[in-house]
Parts: sequence; C-alpha cells; structure tokens
Amino acid sequence: MARQTQVDELRSVNPATLEEVGSVTVSPPEEVAETVTDARLAAQRWAESSFAERRALLSRVAQVVLDRADELAATVTAETGKPLVDSYTAELFVGLENIVWAAANAGSVLRPERLRFPPHLRHKRGWLLYEPLGAVGVISPWNFPLGIPLTQAAFAVSAGNAVVVKPSELTPLSGGWVEELFRRAGAPKGLVRVVQGGPETGEALVRAPGTAKVVFTGSGAVGRQVAAAAGERLRPVTLELGGKDPMLVFEDADLDRAVSGALWGAFSNCGQVCSAVERIYVAQPLQEAFAEELVRRVRTLRLGRGEELETELGPLIAEERRSHVEELVEDAVGRGAELRTGGRRAEVGLPGWFYEPTVLSGVDREARIELEEIFGPVVTIASFRDEDEAVRLANGSSFGLGASVWTSDLERARRLAGRLEAGSVWTNDVSYSYGTGQAAWGGTKESGFGRTHSKHGLYELSRVKFADLDRGRVPVPWWYPYDERVFDGFQGVLDLLYGEGLPRKLGSAWRHRRGLLRLGRRYLSGS
Repeated sequence: MARQTQVDELRSVNPATLEEVGSVTVSPPEEVAETVTDARLAAQRWAESSFAERRALLSRVAQVVLDRADELAATVTAETGKPLVDSYTAELFVGLENIVWAAANAGSVLRPERLRFPPHLRHKRGWLLYEPLGAVGVISPWNFPLGIPLTQAAFAVSAGNAVVVKPSELTPLSGGWVEELFRRAGAPKGLVRVVQGGPETGEALVRAPGTAKVVFTGSGAVGRQVAAAAGERLRPVTLELGGKDPMLVFEDADLDRAVSGALWGAFSNCGQVCSAVERIYVAQPLQEAFAEELVRRVRTLRLGRGEELETELGPLIAEERRSHVEELVEDAVGRGAELRTGGRRAEVGLPGWFYEPTVLSGVDREARIELEEIFGPVVTIASFRDEDEAVRLANGSSFGLGASVWTSDLERARRLAGRLEAGSVWTNDVSYSYGTGQAAWGGTKESGFGRTHSKHGLYELSRVKFADLDRGRVPVPWWYPYDERVFDGFQGVLDLLYGEGLPRKLGSAWRHRRGLLRLGRRYLSGS
C-alpha cells in the first residue's frame, strides 16, 4: 500500500508486514502536462521509425526484464504481498510473452492493407493505413502492477506511439520500473515515461492536451470518471473494469481438474484478479462432491509472506479492501448463506491484511456478494439443472469479462462459448489468455469496452486512414452536370450492380437503356 504525505510523497508499504518498502515523489498536474508534451514530441519522431527498429527496441526491453527478473519480482511481491511464484508467472511471464508477441507481429498486423474495389472503381488503387496515435496515457492498477503497464506500453510502442504510464498509488515502485526498463534498453528520450500520484495525477493525464488516447484498467466507478473526462475532449478510451466471472462445471467434467482450476481461479493473488472465478455453478449431481473437495483443498492453502516460497496466498492490498470483503460475506451469511469454510481474518503471525480463503453456498440472489465484484479470496457455489439454466445463471450479472466451461464434451463447450456474455470464454481452464499476445482481452457490459492484446489491441492503438492512388485519366460519371438522362442512367446502374438474378438485370438495362447510354458516353468521353 502507498499513501500520499504532506510533502507530496507516496510511501509504499508491504501489505503483509506493514513495513515501508520505499517512496516516490508525486507528479504535480503541471508536471504531468509537461511530461505528456515531451512524450508527444518523442511520438512524432518515433512514428517515423521502422518496424525493425521497434522490434529491436522491444527485444532489448525483454532482455533487460530477464536480466533484472529477480529484482522486479521482489519489488512486486514487496508492494503487493503476492507470492514470488505469482510475481514470476503473472507479471514477468505475462510481460515478456506480450512484449515478444508485439515485437514479432506488429509489422505484419499494421502494414498497409491493400483493398479491392468493385468493377466501376477497378481503375483505382486503395489502402488502409494504420498510423500511430501519438502520446498514449496508460492508467494501470495495483493487482498486476508490472505485467499490465509493461504489456500496454509494449503494444503502444510497437504501434509507433509514445507512452505515459500512471501506476496505482498503491504500487508506485513496481510501476516505476516500466520507464526504467525502456531507458535501460536504450529507448529514445521521452518515449516511455511514468508519472506518480493518486486520482489528481490520473485526472491530469486524462485531461492533458497532448494525450491522444487513454487505456484504463481499474474499477467501474473510476472508469466512468475517466470516460467522462476523456469524452469532454473527444478523446478515445479503452476501459477494462473488472468482472465477476462464472465457472460452469458439468456432470461430465474431470472433477479433479475442475476443483484444481476453481482453487487457483478463485484464490490466486488473494482473489484480487479482474477475471477471478467468483461464481461457481455445478451440475446438481456433482455439486456436493465438488463443494466438499473444494473446501478440503481450500483449507490446505498456505498463507503468509510472499517472499516465502511455500506461500500460496498473500494478504489483501489494504485494510479497506479487507473490510469490503468482510462486509460482503457478513451480508451473505446474514441472508442465510452457508459458510463452508473461512469467513474471518487469518491468524498468520503477521500484522498485514490477511483474510481466510472462503467458500459460500446457498447465497441469496439479492445478496451484495452476488451483485458486486468481490475482489478478494471468496467464492460462491450454486447448482444448475441443465444447460439453459447454467447459461442464465452465468449471464445474470452486470459484468462480462470472462467465463469458463468445464466439460469433456467439446461440442457443448463450443456451443456455450457463443451463448455466454463475456469477452473471453475458456474450456477446462481459466484466465490464462491474458498471458498470450494472440488473444484479445477485454469485456462487455460493465466490464468495459475496447480490447488490449492481439491484433485488435494494436488496432486500438492506431489511427486508421484510407488512402488511394488514381492517375486521373478515367472520367467520373456522377460529377456535374445533372439532367433527366443522368438520373435515368443511375436508376439502371443500381439494378445492374446490385440486383439479384439475370432477368432483373436485363429488364432494368432495357428500361433505362437511354440513361445508361448517356452515362457510358460520359464515362468514356468525360463530357
């Protein structure tokens, strides 16, 4: 956790031990505007770079990440409390995989795209050009304080943009590494910058005159504020606003794999994952066996300091986050939910914000925990009778980030993928695709809009322009002057070009023969 002091400083605190990790200086609003201006100048120069130059820079960034891997992981674990294994898998692996993918694929995705024209425009040549936006603002969260901003910076740079990153005020040291990694890799001055601070700093970045686009990852409440501020300036945004992911477990699922997936999907990073499994729906014949085995394994999870390699579950990021989880659980139990395990503060011999991994069943549909994102180590279990009810339950949320289907019937999985309201649907797995550059990431409904990662993430960081070439030798028949014959001719052209069936085309050509003749002469002679 980090708090802003009277001297405009953010102090980073380990949420497991409450010991200070370090501090950074807050960037005042006027400094944010200056940083964006510098980034905009760097973007103008970087826009002229070749894809080979961009690929070379990102390759060097990847090597710096590898060289500093232990230091990076230690910083993330100290600031978030997450296990070191998570800092490697969900931060370093994710960042490196996306850096490498963007470096290798941006050139082919964003190269000029040749277009084909209809017969009456065959003399033209046209392309779609994918041009850089300029200076892109990235406002990143605390739950993946290195992997998310590093990935988004890499994609923006590969598309020819400069980047200004505003890390979460809770994890400023981890986010600060993004600029340092690019600097050590020899990036042009001003190409990737970091500004530090709380909401005021983020607002200054959104409102800065030179910010071309904002990529925001965080809560729905703040996302709405970002969208509103950007909208006042007609500034595009990409919003990833969290989720409440359902897990559908069918009777033919591999029980052991499904329980293992639920355990990791619900409790990894102490449940502080936008695509965490928060709702488990199990086929009625399998429900009790699934619940009993999940509860048994939950009780074996080892809580503690992230630096200790046996630790599987760290603390929540802040006291207010733990209080929020407690309120949701208390409300659910008060409405009749059964507490299968957990439901209280964990005693681990540390002063930090620990909470026992918790499983609930029989939750009232109107309980807060059914309606709000938990973002903590709690999961609910309910049953379904058939496929239609499973889909109805899964879609019965205002969120739509991810969903998973657990079954041995791949045809069922394929069918359900089309029915579930989510940006990603996984089969017999959960959440892994954030770590792959090929897969688009983003949600629907209150989980936001726009996409990061994949070719679509590159497109979102580009400005699409149409451009053509025409020697100017072919007359344009729809130019002036207009008259009755011109009108008659275009009536005939509509059917000739778009009418269905030869009889209709021939009939229209005969009825409008005089007008078509007039257009033909104009087309050939230019008069």
